[in-house]
Amino acid sequence: MGSLSLVSLLTLFLFCCCSLIQAQQPYVGKKTTDCRNPDTSDSVLGYTCNGVNRSCQSYLVFRSQPLFNNVTSISNLLSSDPSQIAAINEVSETATFRTNQMVIVPVNCSCSGDHYQRNTSYIIQSGDGYFLIANSTFQALSTCQAIQNQQPVIPSESLTPGMRITVPVRCACPTRNQTDVGINYLLSYPVAEGETVSSISALFGADPLRILEANQLPDPSSTVFFETSLLVPLRNPPSRITVPSPPPPPPPSPSPPNSPLSGSSDRTWIYILAGVLGGVGLILVVCMVIFCMFFSKTKKKTDPIISSESFEACEKPLEKSLEDGSQAFLDSMLSIAQSINLKVYKFKELQVATDNFSTSNHIKGSVYRGVINGDFTAIKKVHGDVSKEIQLLNKVYHSNLIRLSGVCINDGNWYLVYEYAANGTLSDWIFNRDDSGKYLSWKDRIRIALDVATGLNYLHSFTNPPHVHKD
Repeated sequence: MGSLSLVSLLTLFLFCCCSLIQAQQPYVGKKTTDCRNPDTSDSVLGYTCNGVNRSCQSYLVFRSQPLFNNVTSISNLLSSDPSQIAAINEVSETATFRTNQMVIVPVNCSCSGDHYQRNTSYIIQSGDGYFLIANSTFQALSTCQAIQNQQPVIPSESLTPGMRITVPVRCACPTRNQTDVGINYLLSYPVAEGETVSSISALFGADPLRILEANQLPDPSSTVFFETSLLVPLRNPPSRITVPSPPPPPPPSPSPPNSPLSGSSDRTWIYILAGVLGGVGLILVVCMVIFCMFFSKTKKKTDPIISSESFEACEKPLEKSLEDGSQAFLDSMLSIAQSINLKVYKFKELQVATDNFSTSNHIKGSVYRGVINGDFTAIKKVHGDVSKEIQLLNKVYHSNLIRLSGVCINDGNWYLVYEYAANGTLSDWIFNRDDSGKYLSWKDRIRIALDVATGLNYLHSFTNPPHVHKD
C-alpha cells in the first residue's frame, strides 16, 4: 500500500507540473517568417489545446487595408459574423474603416487536432504565396507553416490564382490558471512595428504581467517582433479601440560633421571604421530599394525579373510624359488606380494636407509631408506615367517597404501618397546624433544587417515577379 501511495503521489505531482508547464502558450517570435524551418515544436502551427474548454468566444484585431476595409470584407476574410463586428466596433454593417484602423473581430475558437484555431477559406490572388498570405493578407494572425500544414501536398510555388485554400487563424481559450485569476477571454493581437508589451497592454487596459505569462515571455523588456501575434488576456470583452493622434514629427536632426579621424597609429580603428562603413553600405542598399520601388523610371523589359535603379535615378523625371490634353489617357490611369483599390485623391485635398505644398512641409526633392484624416503621409510629385509602378507597389507588403495608399493626377503630374516614416531615416539612426562620439553597438548593427538581408530576401524570393536591385 505504501509503494502504491508513493506512485500515486508521484503521478499526481508529474501531472500538476506538466499542467503548469503547458498552462500558457509560448511566443513564437521571428520563427513565423522562416517558412522552411521544419521545427514546429512551439506554437508556430497554432496554440495548444490546453484550455478549460475546447471551444470558446475569442477575439482578433485586424488593421483595415484597401482590399479589406469594411465590415463585409473583413468578416468574409476571417469567417466572423458581420453583425458582431459592427456591434463591438460601434459602427453599422455597411461601414468602411480608414486605412490601418484597428478593428475588433469576434470569432468562435475551437480545437482542431492539437491546436486551437478558427478555420477560414481564402481564394489565391496573383502573386500570392504562403508567406504573403500569412504575414500580409492575414497580418500574422496565421503563419506560413500553419497554412502549409493545412495543404501538405500543395507547396507555396504551386499556388495559382482562383485556387481556394484553408487558412487557420490563431486563437486560444483560457487555461485553468487564467480562469482562476478572472481571465475569461484571449485576444490575438498582430504586433505593429515599434510596439511593446506595455503599449499593447495599455490599448486594452490589460495587465502586462498577465500578457507576459500568457505568452511565456520572461520580462517586460522582452522584444516582440513585427509580423508576429501576441495573446492578450482580458477579463471582459474588448471595446472599440481608440488610438490618440500621433504627435508631430521631430525636426530633422543635423547631419553629422565630416571631421577627419585623429592621427592615431592604432590599426584597430581602421578595422572598426571599415566594418562600420560596410554595415552602413548594406543598410543604404535597402534604403535605395525602398525609394526606387516608388520613384524609379518605367522601363520596358522582356526579362521577367524587374530591376530598380539607384536613388539618384529615381529622382529623374520619367521618360514618358502625360499629354496634358489627353483626357482619355488620364481617365484610363485613374481607372487602373481604382481597380486595385487605391484611394484617388483630388488635388485640392493634397493642397490642404500640405498647406499648399509649403516649405515648412517640404522633406526632400519633390516629397512633402501631409496630414490626411489625422494621419501623417508623405506625398511625392512624379512626372510621367507611373501606372506600372502603382500596380506593382500595390502588391508588395513588407515591414521594410513603405506602403502606397493613394494617388492623384493633376495637370499632367502624378502624386503618390504613401506611409510617413515618422521615426526618420536609417541614416539618422546609424550615425551618432550628437557630438558625443558614441556609435551603435556591433550587436545593434548586426541586427540591422539581418533585417536588411530579410528585406532583400523578400524582394528576391517572395515577390512575383522577383525584384533585384541593380546597384
